[in-house]
Amino acid sequence: MIKTLRDRLESRGFRVSDPELEGFVSFDLIARRDSERYILKVLQNVDTFKSINAGEIIRLARMTSSAAIVIGGRGGSGSLQRGVVYYRHHVPILSLKTYLDYIDGDVPYVYSGPGGFYIPIDGEAMRSAREEMGFSIGFVSNKIGTSRRSISLYESGNAATVDIFLKLENLLLRDIRRRLDMLNVRSEAPITSPAEFANSFIEEVFNIMMRGGYDFQSVKKSPFDAIAYETLETLMLVGLFEDMSSRTERAVAIRNVSEIFENIPLIISKTNTDKEHIGGCPVINLSELRHAQDKRDIVKILVKKNRYDI
Repeated sequence: MIKTLRDRLESRGFRVSDPELEGFVSFDLIARRDSERYILKVLQNVDTFKSINAGEIIRLARMTSSAAIVIGGRGGSGSLQRGVVYYRHHVPILSLKTYLDYIDGDVPYVYSGPGGFYIPIDGEAMRSAREEMGFSIGFVSNKIGTSRRSISLYESGNAATVDIFLKLENLLLRDIRRRLDMLNVRSEAPITSPAEFANSFIEEVFNIMMRGGYDFQSVKKSPFDAIAYETLETLMLVGLFEDMSSRTERAVAIRNVSEIFENIPLIISKTNTDKEHIGGCPVINLSELRHAQDKRDIVKILVKKNRYDI
């Protein structure tokens, strides 16, 4: 599924990350086409998508202004249906065909919820159509076979079951669908605090970057360990290396993702090394970083590596 998805994305003009990102499991592919950014997890069975996985992919999506989407094959009730959006832990889940339809411009309007399939209602469009046709709420409720309160809720933007929606559309003779916004997941990404860090090295880097005016957020189950940024244009994908032995593959994965998102890859080494770069990523020694008093000092250190104009 990952290979098929990657091929389909590339044929549609996306830049796509390598499918083997050092075995990290929070996501499988990073894809970008112009302003579209996606962080994609691919699962044969979406029932294996747990809340801890959702939390990490949501954090990463929010910090990189991307959309987090799971591409799935089946769930507990069988194969995922084309044209339907499923949700688990607030992350949209689509079949491969539904996702390809979506990026081709065919936006899905149906989502799966408790008790069946639903379509979000554009309440303003529904109210306008009803009033233009001279229908009262009571008249519409009698024709549809539901309560007046339900009609009021639909006009407030609530979703309707597919059968009720079709009755409303046939009666009002207008498209009253509201598109599903899959680019805006509802769960907030938690903020990193020093207490989260596993050791003093990572905590010290956190404090230096925060002192230098950068937001610094830890990331788990990813090729990089943290994201540092002042704005999206200055966002850095940071690998925190305790030592420099046998780390080339992970550095290459960090560079690969940074190239797709057009961000800055950076390796910070706890131990002193003479290496200026590893796997295409500039390397800064922690001892160098300790001398940085503000953001200008950090920028000078990066520019010194003669690779990036920041």
